[in-house]
Amino acid sequence: MAFSKDIKQAIDSYVSGHLADLSWHQEVFDFITDSTLKLRLADEFMSTRYLYKVLEGLSAEEWLLRAQIRLQVLSYASIYEAVLHHILFDRLPSNPYVKSLTDYTTKKEISIPAHKRKALKDALSHNGREIIPTYNDVAKTDITKVRFDKKAECAASLGLIDNSLKKDIVEFYEARNAIHIHAEIKKDLVYQLELSKRAYFRMEPFIEQIKNNLPAILTNNP
Repeated sequence: MAFSKDIKQAIDSYVSGHLADLSWHQEVFDFITDSTLKLRLADEFMSTRYLYKVLEGLSAEEWLLRAQIRLQVLSYASIYEAVLHHILFDRLPSNPYVKSLTDYTTKKEISIPAHKRKALKDALSHNGREIIPTYNDVAKTDITKVRFDKKAECAASLGLIDNSLKKDIVEFYEARNAIHIHAEIKKDLVYQLELSKRAYFRMEPFIEQIKNNLPAILTNNP
C-alpha cells in the first residue's frame, strides 16, 4: 500500500532540501559523449543519493543500515566503471595504453601443403612430438572481459586520474564484487559504512580529474 500524499510530499520535501535537482546531476556528466549513458549516469547518481537521504532520515540501523551501505557501494562502483569504460573505449580507443587492454600475442598455425608438412614432420620433432609451424600474431579480447582494475591502471597511466584515486576506486569495485552475505558477516559494519561514504566523497575528485585531464589527452591522442 502506497504512502498517503501528505507522507510522500513530506519525504520528497525533506530529501529535496538536501539534494540537487536532476539537471545538476546531468551537468556533472557533461563530458560523457554518449547521451543515453550520460542520462543513465545522472539517474543512477541522483537515485542513489535520494535513497541514501531517505534511509538517513529514517536513522537506518542494523539490517536497514546494511542495505543502505550495499546500495551505495553497488551504485557508486557501477558509476566509476561505466565512466572509465566510456572514456577508454569510446573516447580513446586508438590510444596505445587502451589498445594494450585488449591486444595480446598469440600463435597462429601456418597453412602449408600436405607434402611439405610431411617432410617437416619427418625432419623435425621434439621428444617424439610433432612440430607445427606457427607465427606470432596479435589477437583481441572482448572489451567486456577487461577487468576493472586494469581499466583503472590504464586511466592512471594515461594521467586521467592519480594513483591515490585509482587505488580507492579499485577498492570500491572489489567491495562491490565481494558483497555476499558470508563476506559481510566477516566484515565490520563500521568499516563498510566508512567505505560507502568514501565511495561517495571520491566521486567529485574522480569527475574533476577526468574533466581537467581528458582534453589534453584527447589532443595528444594518436
